[in-house]
Amino acid sequence: MTLGSSLGAGAADSVAEAHSVAAAHSPATSIQRVALALWVGGCLLIIGMMWAWRLTHIEVPAEATWLAPEMQAIVRDRLLAGTIVGAVLGIAGLLLRTASSNPLADPEITGVNAGAALGVVAVAALTPAQGAAALLPGGLLGAIAAASITVMVGLRGGHGDLSGVVAIQRMLLLGLAVSAMLSAITAIVLVLDEAQLVTVLSWLSGKLGGIRLPDLIPALVISVLVVPVVWWGARGFDALAIGDSVASAIGARPARLRLIATTVAVLLIAPCVAAAGPIGFLGLLSAVVAHRLCGPRHRWGIPVAALSGAAVLLLADSIAQWLWAPAETPVGIVTSIVGVPVLLWGIRQVQRRHGRSAKNHVGASGTVGTAKVAAGAARATIGGERV
Repeated sequence: MTLGSSLGAGAADSVAEAHSVAAAHSPATSIQRVALALWVGGCLLIIGMMWAWRLTHIEVPAEATWLAPEMQAIVRDRLLAGTIVGAVLGIAGLLLRTASSNPLADPEITGVNAGAALGVVAVAALTPAQGAAALLPGGLLGAIAAASITVMVGLRGGHGDLSGVVAIQRMLLLGLAVSAMLSAITAIVLVLDEAQLVTVLSWLSGKLGGIRLPDLIPALVISVLVVPVVWWGARGFDALAIGDSVASAIGARPARLRLIATTVAVLLIAPCVAAAGPIGFLGLLSAVVAHRLCGPRHRWGIPVAALSGAAVLLLADSIAQWLWAPAETPVGIVTSIVGVPVLLWGIRQVQRRHGRSAKNHVGASGTVGTAKVAAGAARATIGGERV
């Protein structure tokens, strides 16, 4: 057998193995199907219960019954905000995870939330703009800048990293540094513009209260235009989620797919931050659930991430309203409290994967060394016989 045919067979074997891995992570087995069905049903149940309970438990003052329609509209818009923003951030979290090949990727950790928040605060301080639509350009520019720094620099120079853990750690540290820097600049802008300090302070922790339907139109329009296209072209993201070598083997361009996934994630995140503020760890939670249930199959993962994000955000918002009633806790604080244990669990999983990859690498090196020794002995024997 020639060397070229051997390499061709090895490449074919690797592609076949990758497809088998994708099949193993897809919801194919009966247990996975049951788990997926239970989770989707649970999310739909939570969303339906939150809507029904909140709309039927509106307390209208007895002396101002004429306010009932307006109060019902406020609650309805808040529920719409939780559903739309949660679903959009869930999808964006899954796309960021795929683009960065980082199981810990999140708009909060990668600095995208902080960048969008800085852009929104800067536009609000420099112009008399009001409303999510007017603040959207600043949020987009800030999110794009933060994502470019974190993703592009974090992925640079990882060719010798077999398990990808070095790139993950570098991106995690870089994202935290970028987020801290942009948050500090945001604080400086707020100190210089004290007029909006009180109103923006609660918004910076993530807040659904006060959001009206016009504020949600940018997020709704962008998601309606972008998400179906992403879902239709999900096969390329499936290959990218398995590995760059698999994506290249099927004719895709990993760098181009990463750019598309990052761009779409930023487009989805910016209008949500402009409307509700930076809500931390929601994308991480949704991406973890979608990947555990669906593996690299994005045509399954995108709807699961959307349902997970919507259900978690609606539930977190109800808890935030209940904790210190009648005062209100920003919903971003609740999602962050829930998300930190998930982040720690993800770090533990990355460490375990790194340990397994190191053992496999050592085993492979030992096998190669044994083969070389055997080949040297065979050549020496043959040489002795010839002598």
